Amino acid sequence: MKRYRFVYFIILLFAFLVFGKLVDLQVVNGDYYLEQSRLRLVKTTMVKAPRGEILDRNGKPLVTNETVFALRLYKPEGMEDAELNNLLVRLLELVEADGVSVTDSFPVSSRGFSLSGTKLTAWKESYGLSEDADRDAVLDYFAGRYKIDGSVVGEMRQTLIGQRYEMEQTGFSGETAYTLAEGISHALMTRLKEQKVEYPGIVIETSPVRRFVNGTAAAHILGQTGKIYKEEYEKLREKGYAMNDIIGKQGIERYLEDYLRGKDGTRRVEKSTDGQTVRTEEEKAPKMGDNVVLTIDLALQQSAEKALENAIGYVREQSVNEDGAGQNAACGALVAIDVNTGEVLAMASYPGYDPARFYEEYETLSSDAALPMFNRAIGGAYEPGSTFKVATALAALEEGVITTTDTIVDEGIYKYYDDYQPICWIYRGTEKTHGEVNVTEALKHSCNYFFYEVGRRTTIEKMNVYARLLGLGQSTGIELTDEENIGKLASPEQTAADGGEWVPGDTLQYAIGQSKNLFTPLQLANYVATIVNGGTRYKTHIVKAVRDSETGELVQETKPTVLAEIDISPQNLEAIMAGMRDVVELGTASTVFENFDVPVGGKTGTAEVSGKADNAIFVGFAPYDNPTVAVCAVIEEGVHGSNAAIAVRDVLETYFSSSVEEDSVTETNTLLP
Repeated sequence: MKRYRFVYFIILLFAFLVFGKLVDLQVVNGDYYLEQSRLRLVKTTMVKAPRGEILDRNGKPLVTNETVFALRLYKPEGMEDAELNNLLVRLLELVEADGVSVTDSFPVSSRGFSLSGTKLTAWKESYGLSEDADRDAVLDYFAGRYKIDGSVVGEMRQTLIGQRYEMEQTGFSGETAYTLAEGISHALMTRLKEQKVEYPGIVIETSPVRRFVNGTAAAHILGQTGKIYKEEYEKLREKGYAMNDIIGKQGIERYLEDYLRGKDGTRRVEKSTDGQTVRTEEEKAPKMGDNVVLTIDLALQQSAEKALENAIGYVREQSVNEDGAGQNAACGALVAIDVNTGEVLAMASYPGYDPARFYEEYETLSSDAALPMFNRAIGGAYEPGSTFKVATALAALEEGVITTTDTIVDEGIYKYYDDYQPICWIYRGTEKTHGEVNVTEALKHSCNYFFYEVGRRTTIEKMNVYARLLGLGQSTGIELTDEENIGKLASPEQTAADGGEWVPGDTLQYAIGQSKNLFTPLQLANYVATIVNGGTRYKTHIVKAVRDSETGELVQETKPTVLAEIDISPQNLEAIMAGMRDVVELGTASTVFENFDVPVGGKTGTAEVSGKADNAIFVGFAPYDNPTVAVCAVIEEGVHGSNAAIAVRDVLETYFSSSVEEDSVTETNTLLP
């Protein structure tokens, strides 16, 4: 009996304890625990770190960050396509009324396809579409794929398809948000928060976005950022990237992604059962990415871009005096480099574009025949024309084929070969000649006859040795490797590889720059720099340093790197530079540089283009007595090399102006000690 009493006692004790706890939960602290029960959803989210800034050599900002309101959308659990489409249409209407543009990568627009050729065919095949499927057929397919009904028509149908396509590419889900719009107004942000129940899944967050401080300046250099897509994510997730993160896609943004990318922080978010955020607590602060300092000078870069535009405009204006030649001039490039370091001081490609509106205007940019997104300064390869005669002269002098005083008589028609007899340019139409000329005079007058003879004597093999040492048809080492065209150096071996045969006449044309040589403006600028600095070819670079964005501490610095050296005889160098000085003071570029305050050397070039007006090329350096800068300008269909010299003159004027000269030695950014 006593044993049972003990058991009853234990049962009553436990019952009393349970009852007491229930009283505590429901009566004493009922309100508190009710509130806590509502806070059962706790989620840790990433806080995106701002990317590092991009600065010019003097610390002037080129790309910075600004904080904007971003409208993001998570897929609500169980939401069907029809409901999602309805939600998106309502949000898109609000965003459009707010004056904010939305972008997508859907390659179909009101104008047609933004892809072409094999890329378009492959894209269609990836969705099971036939190669001949037209725009309407493709839109109908995707409307069906995303369950978009007939109530959505016109431009909204196109926009909705584009957004659904972009969501698909970026892994939109209940866990991965889709950024519908960035930069919405405070008014819209407030409205959406107040009416959040009507727009399930939306989140309004502050977000750092890239701000291009100087409009179109240096657009081809700076590049773009963009969302990570599914096919990229497979390679990037091991580096800690999340689906839909922002990553560098082009230019410096891509090349220095590892430095510019910051370190994300984390935030603990507590939500109630009705989805309202109750409390936010930052667990780990984000760290901004490193700042990148470029070698370019902003003032010189802007001058280069404006100089190209003005020179092209001049060519078009003068086309009425050239029987229409030059009326189609619309494109060009200009590069200025430090002859003693290989630093790129300016690199302009025309036409350009506004990097801040890149995605918004992508359809128009991609369909523009002038290729405004193409960086001609490092991607365009051009025949050098007579600018190559400087290389021919150097090879002949250094190999002892001629001396600085040897002369050759220009007879107008070069008759060494019976089956190929080219003529000097001055003889054409006038039957005049340059008479007896030495190497300096031949450069001054750009005498074809002289260089036919000198090229034949030197041989293609020896000329090519020097061309390679000068970096022609070779990689310059520029950081933007994916965008650089290494060009083409003509040779018997290359001709044979192309299925042809090198003949003696090819050597003659090679010697005057009219062979199958194709060089970039950057290569041509560095080639001149290599000669005038005495024979040292530096690796070109556009990144000066990387610094910690918080402390200014140096993270990485680019030092001058020598790629090749030629021990140029001082006497030979003097003869070549004198010829280039005479081109500017007495020759084909003399009217352009008349009364210019700084002594300049240079060489004009005119390269024939099948079915078009000749390309205009000019390479130059300054000051003549102690060169510090080399410049190359190319104007497609520019008619005369002197027209390209106009752009170079304007850039040199800026370079030697007191403001830029002072900026070149004074770093104004406090993070650049």
